[in-house]
Amino acid sequence: MVATNTTAKKPQKSTRSRKASPEIASAANDTLTQVLATTPVQLLPYAGLTATPLNVRRVLHTEKEVEELADSIEAVGILQNLIGVVQDDGTIGIVGGEGRRRATGILVQRGVIDPQTPYVPVKVIPVEMAVVASMTENGQRKNMHPAEQIVGFRTLAQEGKTASQIAALLGYGHRHVQRCLKLANLAPSLLDALGRDELTLEQCGVLTLADTHERQEQVWKEAVEAWGNPAVQTLRRMVVDDKLAISHPMFVFVGEKAYTDAGGELTRDLFSDDDSTFADASLVKSLLDAKLSIIAMQIKQEQGWGWAESRMTELRDHGEDDAQYRFSMPQGVLTEEEKQRVSDLEEQIEACESYDDENALQQDIEDIYTGAQYREATPEFRADHGVWVSWDGSDFQVQPGIRRLTDEDRQQGEEARQARENESNLLTYTAPDIPADAYPATLVKAMSAERTLAVQAELAARPDVSVALLTWTLCMSMFSRRSHGRRQEPLKAYVTSNQHHLSSLAPSGEAGKALTTLKAQREAFQATLPEGWDRDFTWLLSWSAEQVNALLGFCAAHGIDGLQERLYNRTDASDLDNLEAALNFDLRNWWQPDAESYFGKLKITQIGEAYEKAGLTARAGEIVKLKRRDAALAAAQDLNAQGWVPDWMTRAEPAAQNNATDTDTDLTDHAA
Repeated sequence: MVATNTTAKKPQKSTRSRKASPEIASAANDTLTQVLATTPVQLLPYAGLTATPLNVRRVLHTEKEVEELADSIEAVGILQNLIGVVQDDGTIGIVGGEGRRRATGILVQRGVIDPQTPYVPVKVIPVEMAVVASMTENGQRKNMHPAEQIVGFRTLAQEGKTASQIAALLGYGHRHVQRCLKLANLAPSLLDALGRDELTLEQCGVLTLADTHERQEQVWKEAVEAWGNPAVQTLRRMVVDDKLAISHPMFVFVGEKAYTDAGGELTRDLFSDDDSTFADASLVKSLLDAKLSIIAMQIKQEQGWGWAESRMTELRDHGEDDAQYRFSMPQGVLTEEEKQRVSDLEEQIEACESYDDENALQQDIEDIYTGAQYREATPEFRADHGVWVSWDGSDFQVQPGIRRLTDEDRQQGEEARQARENESNLLTYTAPDIPADAYPATLVKAMSAERTLAVQAELAARPDVSVALLTWTLCMSMFSRRSHGRRQEPLKAYVTSNQHHLSSLAPSGEAGKALTTLKAQREAFQATLPEGWDRDFTWLLSWSAEQVNALLGFCAAHGIDGLQERLYNRTDASDLDNLEAALNFDLRNWWQPDAESYFGKLKITQIGEAYEKAGLTARAGEIVKLKRRDAALAAAQDLNAQGWVPDWMTRAEPAAQNNATDTDTDLTDHAA
């Protein structure tokens, strides 16, 4: 039986953006024109002129073009003045006319011009006009490359200007500026490649869907190696393999509120015609799995089944499922009224003119048979059987009346199978590519179990190999890999880093001390890995125990998960207490609460309680009389000066040991 749930689509907001006002853009250009008109031309020595990042030009003149320009300047002089700004070191940075500056440098090398002699005509303008002047100058002389627009817009944004202000200032559409600012988050190496026309704007737009520069570069490298010049859709599939469109049935079923409440963030693709928005696929699937589990338990309780299980895929009557479960739902017996109703519906199906009508009537028939089946499933039957809930691609589905097989059931089944085989006396000969395929599957599985136990016993006596194998296995999910194809990975262990999810939730975010430290450590370890490290683990056997332990400790640390959730008005206990005790951990070394992200989210009475717990009882009475914002600001200053952190975020103090020197005491008691 499948229960169908429908969710109405939310009305989409218009994404049409207002174009920059021509009057505003014209006013901005008039201001620049007025500045240039009133600024005198100065003859400056070449030695005092330098390049500057404020010049947005990224597609530079070729060496041939600069040589030709130098010949022209030598013949007739510099006909158009350069534009520059005063830099911190006193030199003049050229924001307009870099090609002419480079050409003048060639004349200096030829000995035609003395670098200390005033020769180059320059208008020196205020530095706040530098980027606007550079973009205007370069835009007039030669259509600006998209990479140059991106750099220019990013510089103006860093100066505090909004996308709307930039659009109005330079006469571009707001949407265009917004997209370029999105591309400003592209990895610098890819932005340079865009300037060299090694990839397109559309490809860049897809790559910005990746969360980090490292991920962007990794996807592009893998795409180029596999496809040469990958199509945009191919690249999109590679980028969003860890994402899910919010139109996907999984996300719709989970719900946006549940997703955001769990700390999920939505990524909007500004470069898609349909303004696609994506969610974290792993988080959505985790929430879906949890929701299926809840539904299974609800059905179990409501219908009286003996047990309930859930997973993403349905229960099957073959493979591993067939060795553990049997479909045992009784056959439904229709009443005379139900038989007549089914007959009427079948006649209506014959007269249907559309598939939709036919499907609706067919569903009515299936519901009648399902109802009859459930009617035959007595309370005693349900108590001995279970229900299976899974995902069918668009909604959850329910498979009732499942019997779990016992060892006795399996033995009887094996004996019956053997009897049938003996009776037929049929032998099948094969010449398999894999030698083991020539033997019975049960024997191969049994002998592989024997072999595995033997290797485990041997490995248990070789801690150096065991630790090296564990370290290598965990590294596979922690560092960038280069080799492809199947690897022999006998150890089934893994660690999943949830740093991105944690940093999206944590008040300190990407700039937090802990995350910054972990990123620096990751870069340092990545640099120590040898070429082809991911092919096998034997290279670790040549490392010292100290080196291996350091790498293993780094990988293991990323698997720590201390997130606390609140279900049914009860917050889970933290899993970190014992670990923090073993580390002698003090949260004060890594984080202190601030006004905006911590105290500002408390009630005024809770801020007062924090003062009392910090020993500032007299001050607490004053604080609770303030407005909450003022109280939060005061708490950030007063309580941080006391080195205070919330007591519910720290482990409980261990009980005093009566006999600290007793060596026979279980060490785990002290660690706790």
